[in-house]
Amino acid sequence: MKPFNPVAVFVRGKRTGPVSPSTQKVVNQLSALSASRKQPRLLKLCDEDLIKHKTIMNAWTLYQRKKQQRQHEQLQKQYNSIQEAMDELKAISPKHYQWANRVEQKRFPLEMRVPTDYPADKPWVYNYKK
Repeated sequence: MKPFNPVAVFVRGKRTGPVSPSTQKVVNQLSALSASRKQPRLLKLCDEDLIKHKTIMNAWTLYQRKKQQRQHEQLQKQYNSIQEAMDELKAISPKHYQWANRVEQKRFPLEMRVPTDYPADKPWVYNYKK
């Protein structure tokens, strides 16, 4: 009789290369179709705990809604303040208003990367045209 060995070691081999686009497409489709299985399971709670849970979730939703409303109101005030300042600038000095609203040219190339310690995967394209 063989001794029982409860430890199983799984060794994964090195991948030979990137996944082909057609395989990735199938994987994405299967992932989308099986999304319902990834939903969290419903909590099995007694009535009292379920009421507590719903109360807490409703309070959290209300808190988040009020927080978003405050942020929206603050952004609205900032926008209105900027609008008033621009209207006042237009009334006082149209020349400065035109200068403040001029269209600036792009200063950096569209393909610019963040500097890193490692070489790029693809070389820089110097003759890029849009």
